[in-house]
Amino acid sequence: MVTLEQHLYPHPDVVDTALEDGDTVLLHLATTTYYSLNVTGTRIWHGLKQGWTLREISQRLQAEFAVEPERADQSVLTLVTALCQHQLVQPRDA
Repeated sequence: MVTLEQHLYPHPDVVDTALEDGDTVLLHLATTTYYSLNVTGTRIWHGLKQGWTLREISQRLQAEFAVEPERADQSVLTLVTALCQHQLVQPRDA
C-alpha cells in the first residue's frame, strides 16, 4: 500500500521526455511500453525524481494549483499506485 510518507523513485529502466504542452511521456525500456502523464502527473513525476515524499509532492500541488489537501493527496496516491503497478517507480532500496 502506498502512503504519503514514502519516498519512491523512477525505475532505472524508465526514461522520460517532456512535451511542449507540459505533458510527459514515459518509456519502460524493459517492456517497451509508453505511458503519458498530463501536467499534474508531470509535476508528481518530477517530485519523485527529486526524492520528495509523496506528502511533499502533494503540498507542492496544493500550492501550485490551489487545490484542497484531500484532493491533492488522493491525486498523488492514485497516480503513484498506478506507477507502482506498472513498475515505473520503486523504493530507493529496491
